[in-house]
Amino acid sequence: MSQPHNTAARKPRTGNLIVPPSPTEPLTRRKRSATDTRQPAHLRYYFALVALVILVFSPLLISDMLWSEIDSVERSAFQTMDNWQQAWTLDSIRQNNPIAISSYFIEQAIPLPTATVHRGINILLHLFAAVLLLKNLETLKLPAAFSATLIFALHPATIQTLFWAGYRSEIIALIFILSALYFGIRNRNGRDTIVTIALTTIACVVHPAAFAIPIILALVILYKKRSIHLNSFNRLLPLLCLCLFLGLWINAENPNVEGADSVIRTERLYHAGQNMAHFTNQALLPINNALFHRFDIDTKYETDVGMNLMPFLLFVPFFILLASNIKKKWSRAILLGLCSYLALIVYGTTQDGHFINGALAHEDHHLYVALPMIVALIVSALGRLIYSMGTAGKALWVMGCSLLILIEITLSATFAYSIAEPTKMWTSMSERWPNAWEPKAALVNRIDLSDSPEDSLFTNIQLINMLQDVLEMRPDLIEERKQLARTFVAEGQRSNALREYKHILRETPLDNEFLEEAAAFLDKVGLSWDANKTRDRMISTQ
Repeated sequence: MSQPHNTAARKPRTGNLIVPPSPTEPLTRRKRSATDTRQPAHLRYYFALVALVILVFSPLLISDMLWSEIDSVERSAFQTMDNWQQAWTLDSIRQNNPIAISSYFIEQAIPLPTATVHRGINILLHLFAAVLLLKNLETLKLPAAFSATLIFALHPATIQTLFWAGYRSEIIALIFILSALYFGIRNRNGRDTIVTIALTTIACVVHPAAFAIPIILALVILYKKRSIHLNSFNRLLPLLCLCLFLGLWINAENPNVEGADSVIRTERLYHAGQNMAHFTNQALLPINNALFHRFDIDTKYETDVGMNLMPFLLFVPFFILLASNIKKKWSRAILLGLCSYLALIVYGTTQDGHFINGALAHEDHHLYVALPMIVALIVSALGRLIYSMGTAGKALWVMGCSLLILIEITLSATFAYSIAEPTKMWTSMSERWPNAWEPKAALVNRIDLSDSPEDSLFTNIQLINMLQDVLEMRPDLIEERKQLARTFVAEGQRSNALREYKHILRETPLDNEFLEEAAAFLDKVGLSWDANKTRDRMISTQ
């Protein structure tokens, strides 16, 4: 059969083999570049990712604080379990992440400092999640895949999840979600389908946000195909049925809240709106970094609910714009990223975070699972827009992205360093939460037990002021009152020290060691009769 004579339609040849041009390949050699945002990441990129994450987050390994007794909030069911087998009962599987809980028991058997091991494991799991994000973005052939991955991996909003004990469940959940999405997006054969179903099952068991996996895969299908038919979504039916079954099974024994009045519903909506505003702000502009952020509960619901719903309402114009351009690939890509973020963040917005004293607070760990989606959306969109400007755009992208990553490294490293030393961490926390006694008590205990030179930054007067603040809110704390009495003695304030010693002797049953200490002080201030009475109490307790 003769070839057509139209040279414009003729395909390039390699010998006698006709090679059709790749749809993802640049049309001219001039447009091809080593910095092409669609090129797969090479080994040096993975090395840079690992090196930067370890460099930025390594200060977290210094801290020796883990499962603080000052924290009155249960961050994980591990805190109430005696062995790992309890995590695998049906009731526990319905309510908790058994994989995360089991890992806490395993790390205790490693002959290294437990706090260092705990955070080291978290950092390694976070790196694995970042690699999975990169694989997903490359599979979707999205631009700036490595840049988006690096920005997520170094994001300051991830630090609470990596540092504060009990939040490994979020990292493990993200790993299974991204793994299920990777095989679901690739979808080469029946084995990929089976693996997707298996990983989705595990993901749904360990975290409620994973129920969004079928929705995200449906958006992926929409993104890949310009013309959509219903049969294109047939492969998602098993996943949808699986998620419906798991949702019913997990919530089978959870009591439903009945008779919730409009005030409660309004309060929940208010909390969700404020969470959404905080999470979106932390994802896009993470300049105010802390382990726990204050929750605004002083404003009235009637006026503030509307303001906190603004983050939801602002998405409406975007959806209208995307719907009118749905046949364009850039529109479908934005729809994929935006809806994926909303689908994964909705669970986090409905959860109340708590400070260590139980007060309402914003916690960034609720953002962790959805953070890769909004980062990939913003970075990929900017990458495509700037990179389309040609040679000038490439240079602009390299400079802009480098500057952004440098700023992010600075923010994350500064935040990690500020919480690496427990003294610095509790000092910062007590300044942010001046009405809470727990950070001050933790700081005082740390100063009392530590011999590091940094403790000399706090004078006896400063220590007295902190102890008095703590005892004003919690007068029943005997150990803190003992420390206050000793500090008064060290500062030469004998009358104040006498008042505290008498208060302790009058109100509290004491051990012989402290009774001897109190008697020696009473002798020193000339109260021999009181000292003898105190020693009589020592004898009577023997």
